[in-house]
Amino acid sequence: LRGHYLDRSGMIISAPIAIGPNALRFVDVINTVTLCDQSFLGLDPTIHVCTNLCCDTPHDDLPNMPVGAKGWVQDDIGDVYWIMAVLWKSRGLFSRGTVCYRVRSKHGIDYALKDCWVDEDCLEHEVTFLEAVRGIPNVVQLVKHWDVKFNGEIDSTSKIRAHIRDHLPKSCTYVNKIHRRMLLTPCGLPLTTFKSVPELLNVFQDVVVGE
Repeated sequence: LRGHYLDRSGMIISAPIAIGPNALRFVDVINTVTLCDQSFLGLDPTIHVCTNLCCDTPHDDLPNMPVGAKGWVQDDIGDVYWIMAVLWKSRGLFSRGTVCYRVRSKHGIDYALKDCWVDEDCLEHEVTFLEAVRGIPNVVQLVKHWDVKFNGEIDSTSKIRAHIRDHLPKSCTYVNKIHRRMLLTPCGLPLTTFKSVPELLNVFQDVVVGE
């Protein structure tokens, strides 16, 4: 048996453990994976996307949840945004892990929310660019951004690995990644939703104007 530990910075593989002579340790691993608090498995408590386990059951503790909402996410000051749709998500287990949502504020305004893991050395690059283009017509505008916090600390792969850092060999390829979210406006529609070629061409026209 080998344990595989994965995060956005890469994968760590444990030394092999013989299941026969270490049966109790094997059972401990199974119990931990199946019974532990979900946050210990890397699940983010500041966001919830409904699955088959809860989509048929109303969230009675959230009376203001709009019809059609697929979940919710909290920002850095505790405000809730309702997830209305998943617009795009990257594939794979490593790197940025970008997911884009269409979210709705408590005031009924729709935004695009970008959830991603950013290299620590490049953390402010995208924010700096969006601030530079603020006010240009037909260019998405940054409303706010924040680093996701877990137990009062910024969520990062360095924090996730803190309990095993002393046991890891030095790696020249490891890059610490910070969990960041950005709220953007306006929230556009996927290209596949346009009903006609003229409508799509109007979008490209707006892009040219923005450039």
